[in-house]
Amino acid sequence: MERKNFYSKVLLFGEYGIISNSNALSVPFKEFYGFLNKSTKLNQDQKHSNDELIELYHFIYENSTINDVIDIQNLKKDIELGLHFDSNIPIASGVGSSGALVTSIFHKYSRIDVNNLEIMEIKNILSIIESKFHGKSSGFDPLVSFYSKPILLSNQKIKLLDDIDYRDYRIYLIDSNINASTKEMIEMFNMKMKDTDFNAFFNNDFISKTNVCIDNLLNNSSSFQDSIKDLSEITLNNFQEMIPNQIKEKWEYGLNTNSYFMKLCGSGGGGFFTVFDFQNQESSKFSDFKSFQL
Repeated sequence: MERKNFYSKVLLFGEYGIISNSNALSVPFKEFYGFLNKSTKLNQDQKHSNDELIELYHFIYENSTINDVIDIQNLKKDIELGLHFDSNIPIASGVGSSGALVTSIFHKYSRIDVNNLEIMEIKNILSIIESKFHGKSSGFDPLVSFYSKPILLSNQKIKLLDDIDYRDYRIYLIDSNINASTKEMIEMFNMKMKDTDFNAFFNNDFISKTNVCIDNLLNNSSSFQDSIKDLSEITLNNFQEMIPNQIKEKWEYGLNTNSYFMKLCGSGGGGFFTVFDFQNQESSKFSDFKSFQL
């Protein structure tokens, strides 16, 4: 089988807001990747992946919206021949393991010439397929993996970007060593949105500050540090359930010293968290965590 790598992603901005019409910015992260493979003898991880693909096949087969988009007969045949997704992308960590898997299936088994599709059409197809894993998906994660480029979602329009220049700071992913379920976190968020005060805060303050951060980052604005601090602070104050205790300590230190600022990386609850480091503090303050630089 021809090998093609599909990369993980980092949602820099837009967590939760992306399902409430905020802007979003996501970038591919090539430290982690996966590819489709076939083998008649599967180890434990490969067997688990093959079982997941069996479930995905049934999901696609039973979904009338997409079962004519995917060549399900060839997919089924390859699954029976030991199809699996070889991947080093951490699962339940917020870096798009399911998005990369979904993209690999769409790329290999699409019955439609993707060159004839608009980017929003591709996003919508990927969204439906990935909903198998999360219950509801924006399609944004697999889209980043599909194009392997930074993607901006602004005013409900998608734009592919060139590489982003991070000036005067570094961005790290910090591994909390806690598995988190995106589906459970989204369910928790939906419960929070039923609270009138939180709903108003989220749709006004949180989304507004998210959009400002994206604009400042892409425009290399000197105001970016202030805007990311604002977003970090309101996230800490209003998303307590999504931030483990050992991460809260580090989060508060960054805010108190203005040396770095933390935010969720995806749905939170565990997995990775993002650090915007303005004073080269990452190596000393996060020495007890595994970290990766973007």
